[in-house]
This record gives sequence, structure tokens and C-alpha cells, in this order.
Amino acid sequence: MYSIDLNCDLGEGTGNDPFVMPFISSCSIACGGHFGNKRTIKEAIELAEKYNVKTGAHPSYLDTKFFGRKSLDIPLKKLQDSIRFQLDLFFNISANSTHIKPHGALYNDLFHDLEKAEAVVEVFKEYGNLYVFCQPFSKLSTVLSSKKIKQIHEGFGDRVYNSDFTLSSRQNPSSVYESKNKILDQVAYLVKESSVITKDNKSIELKVQTICLHGDNKNIINIISYLIKELKQLSINVKSY
Repeated sequence: MYSIDLNCDLGEGTGNDPFVMPFISSCSIACGGHFGNKRTIKEAIELAEKYNVKTGAHPSYLDTKFFGRKSLDIPLKKLQDSIRFQLDLFFNISANSTHIKPHGALYNDLFHDLEKAEAVVEVFKEYGNLYVFCQPFSKLSTVLSSKKIKQIHEGFGDRVYNSDFTLSSRQNPSSVYESKNKILDQVAYLVKESSVITKDNKSIELKVQTICLHGDNKNIINIISYLIKELKQLSINVKSY
């Protein structure tokens, strides 16, 4: 029997949260950077508590116009202040959340940018002994290890991978999987083989503890219910980290 934490990015105004939450084991909630305010955070947390789903903050660049999916070249102090603003907003509402996961372009930038990774980790440390979701082999993971901060290595069930372990850019229209069968195949391969097939059809080793499905995927409701049913048939149990 295998087990994996299945997470989703929620509280993003899609209207999908009530349909997704019963099937997942953890979630990351938008906290005012790309989306979100006190009301949406509170609603998402209450829904998660109803289904015993672990919660975390999902900070991003302050960029509601592009939903946090555009990389911003801003001073590190401004970045730190913006992250602190979002985490203050979130943790003033939720005292029981257990992780932080950067969102969108910030998450992608933290794969390569050591300076930004060091800056955001300094802020994360201010909020106690929390887990941080990050990509294996990322600069963020390197900094977390050096600071002895708990980390959860994350893979993606609905995103296309490059051979350098990064995610294919969303500017590429084929960077997000829509097929529930394709997503099932990728999730099962990540769990059972600790590997993923890249866009150039190579298998690369990728050991993860949680797998993300995006809550704003237009087919997420059909995908998630199908996925849970099929994972059971493959002896894969969904269990929180």
C-alpha cells in the first residue's frame, strides 16, 4: 500500500472549493497576494476544518492583475514586506495551519534564485516551526536545508515537467494537463516510481511527499473525483503529511 498527501491551491475565487475539499488531504490558501481577503481566507479554512484537511498559507508576488503568475523584479526588502503582509493576514485568521507554500511566479523563481530564496525564508522563520512546500532540487529547498527548516517536497499531477525538474511555462498552452487519465498516470508514476515523465519523454527521478492539483483547472471537479477512485484501485492512499 502506498500513500501520498494530495494538495490543492484553494481560496482563489474559482467556486470549486466545496467540491474539491472532500477529496484532498491538505490545501494552500491564497492570502491577498494574487487573490484573497479576510473573508475568503476564513471561508476556506472553515471548509478545510469541516473535512479535516490540513491548511497552509499561499503567498505570492503582490499581483492580482496577473494572478501572481508574472515574475516581478522588485527589491528584496519590498518582497519580504509583501510576504509578511500576506502571512500576517493569514495567520491572524488561522492559528492552526501547518505550512507555507509560495505561489505561481514566485514559486518558480525560487527554483533558481538563491537570493530571493534566502530573503523569503528569513520571513518564513518569523512564523514558527512550519513546514514549507517546495520543489526538490530548488534553491528554496537548499536554503531550507541550510536553515534546518522542515520542508515537504512537492510534485505536480497536472503540470508538464522539463528535464531540469522545472515546470513548463504556463505561456506554453500545453503546460497544464487537462486529461484525467494523463493526470492519473503522472500521479501514480510519481507515487510508485518516484519519477516523472518530462515533455521530451524522459523519465527522471523525483521523490515527493505531496502532489498538487490546481484548483483553478477548469476540469478539477471531474478530475479529482475520478483520481481518488482510481488511486484506491492502485492501492494508493491519500493521507496528509
